[in-house]
Amino acid sequence: MKKNLINNLIYFFSFFLLVTLVNKLFSFSYWPFYVGGLFGLFMPNLDHVLHIFVFKPFELTSQRVKLLINEKRYKEGFILLYDTMGERKDLIFHSVNFQIIFTILTFWVISSSSSLFGRGLVLGFYLSLVLFNLRKFLNKEVKEYFFILLVLLFIFGIMI
Repeated sequence: MKKNLINNLIYFFSFFLLVTLVNKLFSFSYWPFYVGGLFGLFMPNLDHVLHIFVFKPFELTSQRVKLLINEKRYKEGFILLYDTMGERKDLIFHSVNFQIIFTILTFWVISSSSSLFGRGLVLGFYLSLVLFNLRKFLNKEVKEYFFILLVLLFIFGIMI
C-alpha cells in the first residue's frame, strides 16, 4: 500500500515539476494548481468506494468493508478496501470508454478554464489514469493505447 502511494506521489511531483518548469509557474499564486493535482491524483480511487457501496453492495468484500465501517474501524476498512483493489475488474473510471470521454473533458477544461484548481484536478486525475494503464502495460494487459495516453498527458501538461 505504501509503495504504491509513494510511487504515485513520486510520479506526481516529477510530472508537476516538469509542468512547472516548462510553463514557468514559479509564483506562489499557482498553489491551487498543485492542490487540485493532489486531489485529482486520488480521485480515481473513489471508483472502488462506489463499487463497494453503490454498484456491488452484496459482494462479500463489500459487506466486510461496510461491517468494518459500521463498527467504526475505519482504518481496517480502508486497508481491506485497498488490499482487495485487484479483485474489482469492472470499474467505471478505469474503463476504456470513460478514459476516452475523460480525455476529451481534460482537453476542454485545460484549454478553456481559467481555474487553476480545475486544471490541476483534471491533470492529476489524468495522470492517475496513465499510471493505472502503465501498471497494466507492464503486466502486458494493455498495449494499444497506453502510449497515446502518455503523449496526451505531456501535451496537456504543456497546455497549462
